[in-house]
Amino acid sequence: MGKPGSELLVYGLIIAGFLLFNYFAQKLARKAREQQAAAEQAEQALPEEAAEQLEDIWSRARAAQLATIQVPEQRAPMPVVASPPPITTHRLFRTRQDLRHAIVLMTVLGPCRALEPHEQR
Repeated sequence: MGKPGSELLVYGLIIAGFLLFNYFAQKLARKAREQQAAAEQAEQALPEEAAEQLEDIWSRARAAQLATIQVPEQRAPMPVVASPPPITTHRLFRTRQDLRHAIVLMTVLGPCRALEPHEQR
């Protein structure tokens, strides 16, 4: 940038922008919470008769729905399904004895000769 104080001005404007955004976001969230609380209070303020009428309508509809359901008298037997074969994971050393044999073999063979420098004979 051109002048020495202009960088500070730009940084200050960026920070002020973030602060203003945060302020307005909190204000909008508070307004939404107040509207939601007002809607819940209005919903709870229904008269007792209206609540009873709604309950009566729903209970009649539910009773009519339950009356149309037909229950079978006897269920068909469930088919027997064979259990799947056990999952076997391939393990290199199945027993401790296999592990001991591998350790003895590594000891006898020694380290890999490819890692050693080439010797001139």
